[in-house]
Amino acid sequence: MEFVELTEDEFRTYSLTSPFKTFIQTPEMAKIREKNGYHSYYVGIKKEGRILAATMIGAKKGHFGYYEFYAPRGLLVDYENYELLSFFSKQLKYFIRKRKGYVLRIDPYYITEQKDIDGNTVEGGITHKKGIENLKKVGFIHSNEVYQQFTYMFSLSLNSTLEEIFKKFHTLPKRMIKKAEKNGVIIREASFEELKVVESLIQETSKREGFVARNLSYYEQLYEHFYSRNEVKFMLGEIILSEYKAKIELRIQELKKKSEDQEAKRQLAKELALLEEAEHMIPDSNGKVIISAGVFLLYGNELIYLFGGNKKEYLHLGSSYLMQWTMIQYGVQEHFEKYNFYGIMGKPSKEDGVYQFKRGFGGYVEELIGDYELPVHWYFYVQKLLHSLMHHS
Repeated sequence: MEFVELTEDEFRTYSLTSPFKTFIQTPEMAKIREKNGYHSYYVGIKKEGRILAATMIGAKKGHFGYYEFYAPRGLLVDYENYELLSFFSKQLKYFIRKRKGYVLRIDPYYITEQKDIDGNTVEGGITHKKGIENLKKVGFIHSNEVYQQFTYMFSLSLNSTLEEIFKKFHTLPKRMIKKAEKNGVIIREASFEELKVVESLIQETSKREGFVARNLSYYEQLYEHFYSRNEVKFMLGEIILSEYKAKIELRIQELKKKSEDQEAKRQLAKELALLEEAEHMIPDSNGKVIISAGVFLLYGNELIYLFGGNKKEYLHLGSSYLMQWTMIQYGVQEHFEKYNFYGIMGKPSKEDGVYQFKRGFGGYVEELIGDYELPVHWYFYVQKLLHSLMHHS
């Protein structure tokens, strides 16, 4: 076996064959990270010309001229193959030390054990205890701090028919999808010029829900590096105001014919309130009102819901639910195996609104093994001590 630097194309070709492949371990993401001060390397292990393991790593200069190395969602290696993992880790240490690095941080796309929709361990399910033990044996230290990526995600298998998938949705998503369709909500792709609308909706939602949103530049870079590869979609949910109002008015006319019916009276009051609200909506120059946005990555065998945003006052129109259903249908039609709703903030909780929204579509929790650090230089321990003193002073 030999440790080598790989070309971009070699790395990309290999990464697509790895069971741990992820859009975060791509040359495209490396280029985006370079805008944030990282210098990227592609390295791997070859045997008789065949790549056995690889990773993209970025180096960022820290204090006193030492470099922090980070392999986002790496390494792409068989963690249960101790010999291969040990050789790769030793060679990575040599490589990093030569470049004045003091640590290698990783947060692999590698689950702890199979979980159900509530985050409970599935008896007899997949477990990666051996891989985790091997990681520790070769010198990696588990960190209690989450560095940059989520530890918990929520996903849905697409290896079923659309009818079977929809049947497993909870009552609320089903009802909201039908409501959005009834109100004529349109889900469509955004143009590059509309990325600022996407960014604005996600920013608005991030302030409301308490998550950190990306800036416009990040979305433009995603578009620049992934769009031509058909690996990113920016989606918008909108209504054509005149058509929306016409639908409400038609329903009002029908309900007025049932004036003796108490349920019809209740529905009529709701429709009149919707019409009143619609009168105050301000359409764009095309007569449309944009009410939701989503950013989706399409990589390997999974379709990933990366970010989303909504106008709070129009949540009742169900656009965010219809957007998920639209993209799930796309995923099945294009033969993706997994719909990844992406991160949840921690262990599944009834108080976590983001988790509850995603849970409504069925699926399962994925707990990844978390963050690990490989000490490369004695400065690693100095840095840990300084960090500890700063947080306890």
